[in-house]
Amino acid sequence: MTSSTTSFLSAAPVGYGFHPSDEELVNHFLRLKMGGGSDHLVSTIAEVNVCDFEPWELPGKSANQSDDPECYFFSPRSYKYAKSQRANRTTKTGYWKGTGKDRTVTAESTGKQIATKRTLVFYSGRVPNGVKTNWIMHEYNPTFDFPNKRDFILYKLKKSPDDTPAFDGGESSTSIVTEEDVQLRTQLESFNGIDEGDYSLNFALNFTNGNM
Repeated sequence: MTSSTTSFLSAAPVGYGFHPSDEELVNHFLRLKMGGGSDHLVSTIAEVNVCDFEPWELPGKSANQSDDPECYFFSPRSYKYAKSQRANRTTKTGYWKGTGKDRTVTAESTGKQIATKRTLVFYSGRVPNGVKTNWIMHEYNPTFDFPNKRDFILYKLKKSPDDTPAFDGGESSTSIVTEEDVQLRTQLESFNGIDEGDYSLNFALNFTNGNM
């Protein structure tokens, strides 16, 4: 991180957070990182081989040390074998497993695809006896191409709270679900393969008023 970036973050107002959109992550940060020569412009995201560490170790490697629950990393592309295109997602104590369908990241100005977005969940242990944890990552794989690029993937890491409100059909009719609960669920679902746009404010209000 550059000294100017460090001073900016340390002097940032209360409530400041680093929350770029999917398009900004890919079209600005990842594109500049892959092109090379502009690392000082993207130093707010650390370069880390994510599978060299366990998920609970990664927040300490983040370029932006704060209370923000989300961390971002550039990671060199890693393969299981030298002549294989199969991604290596294994750590010393577990592995990352894809869930849901890959989504498309597009550039708003052109409507063209610039990346695919995959949701990964961390499992402790080894296949087929891995135990699912609440560590989740979004993996951004660029689809644009240009000469002399450096091969990086961008990751967004987050740990879902252990006390996430229940939203299943078996929930007690006496439970009180607040609008804040629904908004929390919306944020967490973005890490579980459901787009943020699936839940509107009207949905939240109807839900809390018992009209769903």
